[in-house]
Amino acid sequence: MKFVHKRAGRTTVPIVSLIDILAILLIFFILTSTFREEKSFAEITLPKAGALASETSSEARLELAITAGSKVFLGAREVAPGELAAALRQLKADRPAVRLELKADEDAPLKTLVAAWDALTRAGFRVKDVPARILLQKPASEPNP
Repeated sequence: MKFVHKRAGRTTVPIVSLIDILAILLIFFILTSTFREEKSFAEITLPKAGALASETSSEARLELAITAGSKVFLGAREVAPGELAAALRQLKADRPAVRLELKADEDAPLKTLVAAWDALTRAGFRVKDVPARILLQKPASEPNP
């Protein structure tokens, strides 16, 4: 009696469906990832205002930060206050579409703030196009009886 031996068939893995799943995961991770922003590492306590109108903008801006100790940061890089205008001119030449946001500590000297505005003007930025970050306080709601 002869026995017929069946060859063990190769188990196949459906590669096409695995590639589809991998492509979907890749698209998901690309869409949900956040890109690193250039932020200063300066510790800044924002001044508070209670009566200003709140307008929030979702566009990304590069920080121009002024600390309480009169240190000035352009993005993550510290800039000497006397060299700020040159650094801003170079930034505008390298990245013409860059938008700035002024973030000054509540204890920052007025002299440093005015010098930053002057440097912005000398570098070709309009001061009104560089919003200042201010912490808005929400008015306390009255308790209901």
